[in-house]
Amino acid sequence: MIRRRSVARSGGGHDSGGMMRWLLTYADLITLLMVFFVVMYAMSKADTAKFNALRQSLAMALQPDNAGASMMFDQQGVSMIDQASQNSNTAKDVEDFQNMINKIKAKTQDPKQVAFMVDERGLTIRFLDSSLFDIGSSQLRPDAFALLDAVGDTLKKELRYVRVEGHTDNLPIHTYQFPSNWELSADRSIAVTRYLIERHGLDPKMLSSLGYGEYRPLYPNNSEENRAKNRRVDIVVLRTEKAGGEINSSSLAGPTNN
Repeated sequence: MIRRRSVARSGGGHDSGGMMRWLLTYADLITLLMVFFVVMYAMSKADTAKFNALRQSLAMALQPDNAGASMMFDQQGVSMIDQASQNSNTAKDVEDFQNMINKIKAKTQDPKQVAFMVDERGLTIRFLDSSLFDIGSSQLRPDAFALLDAVGDTLKKELRYVRVEGHTDNLPIHTYQFPSNWELSADRSIAVTRYLIERHGLDPKMLSSLGYGEYRPLYPNNSEENRAKNRRVDIVVLRTEKAGGEINSSSLAGPTNN
């Protein structure tokens, strides 16, 4: 009897240890599966902010009373929609930008002279260079004033940072005034910026001016039509000072001496 109990106890201990090892392996497998499905669920969960931003953009582009006023128009009248940035102020920003678009379009005689786009940076108001300048010149054309007045009248009522960006095609230029496309694009950007400040009283601290030359084309520079589209000036109304890398002037002040 004593011997049987000893054998039974020994055998039971062996079987119990084997079962425990099997249960640990099974538990690890179940844990990994649970983690996998949690990660998959998190990745597939709908982004509410992203969905609402897209819904807002589509609603404004497709509403009947704003036919022809979608988030972006190229100069041939083809509508394009670019998704707005997904942040907490997206809905308010999109509403403000649409109001700006409506005001500018109402003051513009030919809507094909200006294009609008809303993206993660903010509202881009786009002019082909032929609407503002003669070829190879940074002097504003007389008929450009009305276009810029429509923009200036609207922007002076907005407390937002504005960035003016000049672009050219890839055809080289080499004159005394413009040794390269860098100088031409920068001078055109400055001309527009100066006009908005001097004519419409926009706060210079809220404006910046950039020249990108030929290095940010919208289309391949393989035809005159595409090169004409790449020669442009963009007025970008930024969502916030952070959206375009603008620096608050107060942050530039050094430490005060006590």
